[in-house]
Amino acid sequence: MTDAVPRPGPRRGVTARAVAVGLALTPLNVLFLVKATWSVGGFTGSESLFVNSVGVLFGLALLDLWLKRRRPRLAFAAGEMLTVYLMLGISTGLVSSVWDLGGSLAGTITYPFWFATPENKWQELMWPNLPAYLTVRDRDVLEGFYAGRSTAYTWPVIKAWAGPACWWALLMGTVMWVALCLNSIVRRRWADEEKLPFPITTLPVQLVDERFGLLHNRLFWIAAAAAAAVGVWNTVAGFVPSLPGIPLGYDYTSFVENRHPWNFIRYRGLEWGPWSLGLCYLMPLDLAFSLFVFDLMWTAQYVLSGYFGWATSPWSGFPYGEQQTAGGFLALILTAFWLDRTYLIQVLRRALGLRSTLREEGDEAFGYRTAVFGALAGLGVLWWLLRKGGMEPWVVLAFLTIYFLMTLVVSRLRAQLGPPTHQLYGAMPNWILPTVAGTRALGPRGLGMLALLRPFLQEQRNNPTPLQLEALKMAEGRRMERPRIAIALAVVAPLALLSYFWATLHIGYRMGLGTGNTQVWHISVARWGALGLDSDLRYPSDTNTSGTMATGFGLVFTLILAFLKLRFQWWPLHPVAYPIAPASTIQSMTLAIFGTWLFKALLLRYGGLRAHRVALPFFLGLLAGGASVSLLERVLFELLGINR
Repeated sequence: MTDAVPRPGPRRGVTARAVAVGLALTPLNVLFLVKATWSVGGFTGSESLFVNSVGVLFGLALLDLWLKRRRPRLAFAAGEMLTVYLMLGISTGLVSSVWDLGGSLAGTITYPFWFATPENKWQELMWPNLPAYLTVRDRDVLEGFYAGRSTAYTWPVIKAWAGPACWWALLMGTVMWVALCLNSIVRRRWADEEKLPFPITTLPVQLVDERFGLLHNRLFWIAAAAAAAVGVWNTVAGFVPSLPGIPLGYDYTSFVENRHPWNFIRYRGLEWGPWSLGLCYLMPLDLAFSLFVFDLMWTAQYVLSGYFGWATSPWSGFPYGEQQTAGGFLALILTAFWLDRTYLIQVLRRALGLRSTLREEGDEAFGYRTAVFGALAGLGVLWWLLRKGGMEPWVVLAFLTIYFLMTLVVSRLRAQLGPPTHQLYGAMPNWILPTVAGTRALGPRGLGMLALLRPFLQEQRNNPTPLQLEALKMAEGRRMERPRIAIALAVVAPLALLSYFWATLHIGYRMGLGTGNTQVWHISVARWGALGLDSDLRYPSDTNTSGTMATGFGLVFTLILAFLKLRFQWWPLHPVAYPIAPASTIQSMTLAIFGTWLFKALLLRYGGLRAHRVALPFFLGLLAGGASVSLLERVLFELLGINR
């Protein structure tokens, strides 16, 4: 009897080759993104999918098709391509926009020192309240950074920036580690037990998994070609004035700017390009309908506040949109914790070695004990770093609690509903704590630390922590090994921050942050942070009663919506829509949201689920084609030195 020949096991997804490619591409990806933020303020990061990551994944999928025909032994496994995609996504989320995480960090930690004068007295007012280990203060070193026409590759420059770069890499690497542990804890509950659909994972998974046959679908290629053709045409039209462009949006500012009370509308633009249509189609019908309704509701709130004189500006005072938003997100996380309370108690029992109803966690990224104590260890490191920066213990506790609850909110939103974008500008600790506790209670050094953290506490549209949970979901079907992809994502975060500082210095010392060579918003974000800290230190305030009441109203109203949605199946308005509808990116997609909702509703009504599945590749093609053209266009512009 001959021994059976063992069959080779399935090819692993998170291979050394895939991780090496992801790590090698990270500095190049960061350099490309930083250059884009300096030139045009960024070109990706404001939606749930990142243009550059999708474009690279589409390119890898096409390359894999060719390799399978010509060099089968070199072909990629689906998990390998997803590994590269996810690692690029983490680095993209951390640095890709001056309005969101990381993009304006270098300006924020230097602006108060370069622009300090005897008149503004920042040296006496601000400098003692800004931690030295996170800032660069040497004006001789900063001269080249703000004036340009210099080089970063000198010992004084490297020495001055190396310390803060390492500290920031440690801080944000630890933040991403804690978020990864939390996402690992909730994965089983949200993915296996509740079976949330994870709409944002649809495109990347179907691009690389042959079982879906997306790259062999005619509708996919028709849509991809159409989206690419529109992008190419409009790019050419931008250089040829006689060639009419294809309108993909409309700015109606001129119609409302000087017409009271319509000038209280915050965002005055609409867009309906292929990218927006593809993203909006992925949403469930109830969320799309609710976003459209609440878009109109929020607009009405601002217009009526102007009409009745309840506010003098759409950016402050009634109806306290940011504060209502914060309350709404707090309600969402309270609802999620209440619904998952039994599971979380069992996780805690398992971590403590007590009897638990949970089965073995061998297929998880981390065991429950590792995840729980890993998160606690990370929180301990963050506690030490924030206390080192001067925050009071109670402020540190409140800050970490609010921040990580909000990251879980975003992960939940993406897993359950897949909104095209998510904006938590008013729901971060630097909004909630001054509103509820007052700036006086936070103390000068606490305010200084919040000011430095501002780049990571802004709009949160490109927060990459939900991508960690989506990575664990994409691993299903033996595409990837969860422990391996978790480690790869943990490693890439501090590398991305170090790459950010290298890329920023490489570009900054040539272009100059304070010159006309850079996009104006890049330095404006840093300036607004410094001016905000100046105001808080000079004029400390107590609890903002009106803002706190608005936060409470948003919390209660969203809880009522959640109760109605859970109690009555026919209730049409989803609670998630209320706090995310005021976002600028959601407001700009109002027509796209309504149009795709109407199309999808009619499709499901008259064609059923089968018709939806037939149409889905078309909208995925819009995303893939639109992302590829946008990425290639940006690469070409950067190579040619075109700033547009």
